[in-house]
Amino acid sequence: MAFTKGHGPGRQMFTGSVWLIGLRWAVRLTGVISTLVLARLLSPSDFGVVAIAMVIVGMFEVLSWNGQELAIIRHDTPTPDHYNTAWTISALIGVVIAVGIVLVAPLTKNYFHDDRSIAVMRWLAIRPLLSGLENVGTVDFQRDLRFDRVFGYNFYAKVISFFVTIAAAALLRNYWALVIGTLTGQSARTILSYTLHPYRPAFSLSKRVEIWSFSIWSFTRAVGSYFITQIDVIAVGGTNGSAAMGRYTVAKDVASSPVDELNEPVSTVLFPVMARYQSDPVQLRDLYLRTLGWAAIIGASAGPGVMMVAQDMVKLVLGAKWYDTIPLIGWLALTAGASALTNSSYTVLDILGIPHVGARMQWIRVLLLAALLLPIAWFSHSLLAVAQARLAVSLIFIPTLLLSVGAYVSVSWKQYLAVLWRPALAGFVMCGVLYGINATLPHIAPMRLAIDVILGAVIFGLTLLALWSWSGRPASPERDILMLYEGLRVRLALSRDRGSKRAQ
Repeated sequence: MAFTKGHGPGRQMFTGSVWLIGLRWAVRLTGVISTLVLARLLSPSDFGVVAIAMVIVGMFEVLSWNGQELAIIRHDTPTPDHYNTAWTISALIGVVIAVGIVLVAPLTKNYFHDDRSIAVMRWLAIRPLLSGLENVGTVDFQRDLRFDRVFGYNFYAKVISFFVTIAAAALLRNYWALVIGTLTGQSARTILSYTLHPYRPAFSLSKRVEIWSFSIWSFTRAVGSYFITQIDVIAVGGTNGSAAMGRYTVAKDVASSPVDELNEPVSTVLFPVMARYQSDPVQLRDLYLRTLGWAAIIGASAGPGVMMVAQDMVKLVLGAKWYDTIPLIGWLALTAGASALTNSSYTVLDILGIPHVGARMQWIRVLLLAALLLPIAWFSHSLLAVAQARLAVSLIFIPTLLLSVGAYVSVSWKQYLAVLWRPALAGFVMCGVLYGINATLPHIAPMRLAIDVILGAVIFGLTLLALWSWSGRPASPERDILMLYEGLRVRLALSRDRGSKRAQ
């Protein structure tokens, strides 16, 4: 989609978000189906072995999250030297990461106490090599707001990985199926990057200083972001073993996926759209508040919603060997819902040219998590206590982050409250009604799960719109929802009219 005067930032964000949400849910649907099948074919220990390996692999791969692509997106007129330098940096870092993983692999058994993960890590070292060689030209898909191309680029790779993983699991019945699927997915992404974009990168480091001056802080924040998502997994793996780690990682994935698959596409679209308005502080602030409102709606509906249906979902979908993950899913889902508010804050700081502030805030959160989670995991050996502590840290940290960002974009706590209170109250109402219904309905998982999902969405939506109307119908995501509904209604009416005319 070309950027023209006819398309305002709200329209661009909406269109891009629709494509990326479609991508995320298409990818997630294949992932959910894959998880359901693999949960039946593999054991928690199999998942745990790969989870252990991925903690170390991911810890090295975070070195590649140095923001060189963001530097190109943010640049007004990037040259081929910018693209080539970004690609060269990625390729070199991929080599360094691969070598580091191979060298460190034998040492991991001293902490995780599982020799099987060593060979897994050595094979997974191929992934960063392939990732570093991806065609940097695909960054133009985001620069030009062509999120339809981003959809195809990622979805095709996921589908290929899905079929290969399932076939390997059916044949091997062990954790190597997950390794094969992971490497297949990355191989497909690298090949597709050259198939879908004509740019052919060349070796160059001529713009390394310019790119690195921005990306160093993005890299620092990315490292912090990795530890935020993995420090609880590291704590559990080191104190409870691979089987417990497998249960915790699956519970965390199930709990956070509905929030992440809706919220992260919005954040991805936000950066290239905001980059075009970095010199307009009023428009930038309005975009930030509108995006925060969407994040609040997503977090307040999906997070508590997953908590309310966790019991029936696990019984119906995962099976008896995963029953002990039910309480974990509830607490982790609430954490995911609260954390949805943070993504757009870091994007604003990057756009303002102060990524060091975001990096500092990320590392404050890392230190808080480490100070609380590691002792709890070590002394209690309780997965539930770790999940509860993670939520506590999020509730302490998030208000501090929002107020810090508000100081840079002139957003007061009253403006934050005006954006957040309606989704929060709608979430409480939804949970209260579902709790009362679940107390009376029989424990028939398929029926009760379907009722909870449908009724929960209806209750949340109606409550949210009622509160919005009572508040005077401000310019907020609720208005976007009504405009979307009205647009769909008009299209359906026109479609029916055309059908009637053809029938005559």
